[in-house]
Amino acid sequence: MRFTLCLLVALLLAVVDKSAGLKCYTCSATENDSDTSCDDDLDSLGKTGITDCDKKFCTIVRLDYIDPKGKLASLSRNCVDKVPADGITEDSTYRTYQRSCKTDLCNSGSGKSDSNSGTSDLGDKSTIYAPGTGISAANSIVAGALSAICVILVLLN
Repeated sequence: MRFTLCLLVALLLAVVDKSAGLKCYTCSATENDSDTSCDDDLDSLGKTGITDCDKKFCTIVRLDYIDPKGKLASLSRNCVDKVPADGITEDSTYRTYQRSCKTDLCNSGSGKSDSNSGTSDLGDKSTIYAPGTGISAANSIVAGALSAICVILVLLN
């Protein structure tokens, strides 16, 4: 009986862990928009500017004009499964900044700075990512503690 209960708890933990989505800012702005909150005041968007995504990455894609230098043409914050390489590209009209990250609300900066530099502009949570288990530290601790309890209960039988 205890083994069955432990198995059910383990299955429940696995399902709960998978259901937690990545939270990303999702909004867009163009040079003609009178509302610049997507570019410079994300807090004013409130919950309407935050999406609980079922994707792997939060992104910022920013297009600035080459001339006049640095003038915003468009900005998009989104969540996606596949991203092009982070970086800056230019053509005769635009400088395009592409940034991606994998933690909640990490796409909060202007998108201009590289997340690998000391002056990251992707917000306070920008990070270099390495492959992992996909399980948060808190969930790992809870799962480990419950697993240990289950093992003890089974051994006591």
